[in-house]
Amino acid sequence: MTRFYDIHFHAMNLSHPNILAFLARFNLRLLLLAGSVIGPIVTFLAGGRIKRTLNLLSVMENDIANFFLLLEYSLKYWPSAAGDPPPADGGKIIAGNMAYDRLVLTPLMMDFGAKNITTASYYRFPPQKPIAEQVIDLFNGIARYTKYELRASSTGEVRVLERLFPPLFEIYPFLGLNPRNYTLSEIETLLKKYFDDYTPDWEKFRAHMGTFDGDIGRMGSFNFMGIKVYPPLGFDPWPEKEPEELEKVNYLYNLASEKGLPITSHSSDGGFVTVKDSAYRTDPARWEEVLKRYPELKLNLAHMGHEGKRRWGIFPRKAWRKKVLNLVDKYENVYTDFSCLAFDDSFYEDLRKTLDQAPKKLRQRILFGSDFMINLLWIDSYNDYLARFLKTRYLTTEERHLFCSVNPCRFLKIGTDPIFLQK
Repeated sequence: MTRFYDIHFHAMNLSHPNILAFLARFNLRLLLLAGSVIGPIVTFLAGGRIKRTLNLLSVMENDIANFFLLLEYSLKYWPSAAGDPPPADGGKIIAGNMAYDRLVLTPLMMDFGAKNITTASYYRFPPQKPIAEQVIDLFNGIARYTKYELRASSTGEVRVLERLFPPLFEIYPFLGLNPRNYTLSEIETLLKKYFDDYTPDWEKFRAHMGTFDGDIGRMGSFNFMGIKVYPPLGFDPWPEKEPEELEKVNYLYNLASEKGLPITSHSSDGGFVTVKDSAYRTDPARWEEVLKRYPELKLNLAHMGHEGKRRWGIFPRKAWRKKVLNLVDKYENVYTDFSCLAFDDSFYEDLRKTLDQAPKKLRQRILFGSDFMINLLWIDSYNDYLARFLKTRYLTTEERHLFCSVNPCRFLKIGTDPIFLQK
């Protein structure tokens, strides 16, 4: 059984993000004024982005089970928007001379339970978003996905029916955690609940997938494969000036290092930003002190440290990317993914240059990631994002296999098939 890994993936519906907290960072009065004056022009110029936003919302309107069912069906039967054939036609993903039997998704949950946030509205306290509600929704969705599939009848009608074919996806979420939302005691309880018996045992995770019965109280280890932290929501990798917060993150890093538990951190200047000092918290350099103390920590600095372009949108900024690649070079357990970046072949051309100039070890630390569903703001479908990776001329077949299979297994510390253990 050969597996293709999407190491950076999201499975959220519209009830999960704290949208009011996100909008609070904008000057809404200024936006409304601009809209009344130049709204028609902006709408005309931004037509493509509006279309893609509606595309994103059409996916997020689904419950989590239907989200997975829709994605699986489209990968098997629908061409991409660019006309590429379905990437999982015949039930396998083909990349050069490699055929992948399963697509492993690691949904990265986000801890939106930001406390003490207010808005300018009359109902000034935005709704809290406890992570427990996301956990229930996600695992209910996974359980239903494993039992049902979308199938077309002889008349062409697509319906949800009991499974005849094995699931294309294996789904192993990462728990979203922002220590600021909890006391140290609460963090200890939470991590003990989900990771007390954790070992990177592939068969135990497979046995737990789809078994959730709706009772979060009975959940334990082997449900979450890792932890996701998100600095733009307030997480600080090393809050050295806040002793209480420092104690919390030290507890997390100790546990993760001892158990080989992987952590993925958002590492770009975009995303879901709710704190004013987001750039300071997200800067990859904030991880240097952590890694000095915890060199065994398995860490994925996502998005390759992507930064937006400079004034006029002409000159790319790569300071954060250099910092990420420096940490990859210095520490044996640091990885990076290219989620929400590979929208056309120009990205892979740039990646080719980076690979040719960097130490060979970089090839062992790069992970395929899509950032689906968020990436729908920049691309039409998951099929399109995957097609770019499968057919780019700037990667060799060996490199593709490293990025989508070998390296993710090394990061997750799973897999018993020799194909997963290549050096």
